[in-house]
Amino acid sequence: MPETQKDEATREAILQAARRVFQKWGLNKTTMEDIAREAGKGKSTLYYYYESKDEIFDTLIDIEIGALLARAKAAVAAVDSAKEKLRGYMVASLAEIKNTAALYDIVREEVKGNPNFLEKITEKFAAGELKYMKDILSLGAKQRVFRFADEKELDLAARVVMDLVRSMELHLFLENYDSERVDMAARLIANGL
Repeated sequence: MPETQKDEATREAILQAARRVFQKWGLNKTTMEDIAREAGKGKSTLYYYYESKDEIFDTLIDIEIGALLARAKAAVAAVDSAKEKLRGYMVASLAEIKNTAALYDIVREEVKGNPNFLEKITEKFAAGELKYMKDILSLGAKQRVFRFADEKELDLAARVVMDLVRSMELHLFLENYDSERVDMAARLIANGL
């Protein structure tokens, strides 16, 4: 059954309210009742759309990751050089992570102690980035600035670059953003030692 505009508006109101409550109280202290109160809805309305606060939070993560990746891609859309596209994408995506993490400062502290949750977030993020990274590396191979023997190496290279980027993302999410380190890492990956 397709959602009506009213259903979409209700879902959006719940998500916006949940975002504000999570930012204020964190994931652990927030209850469905807190979200319902902030949204101006009854708890039964929340449970009609979402099973739990964790499902709401997962939905918000998906939205944030999608928006973050879109902004990072847009930052380098006009760049033609594969090296500059790679470097620019890394810098932009890591800066976006820093900004998003700052919005959820309380949640970030809670996530530090939950390795399963961290793994889930990084897997979701990686799924969105891997294809884009392959596209950048493929462009670099065509421009002869990145050298790969075959498509299999291209896939492996994309995964390795993503592993390196993910380790930086995790560090930035959990700790502090250091723009000089981010730029150095991006240059090393794009240009080599």
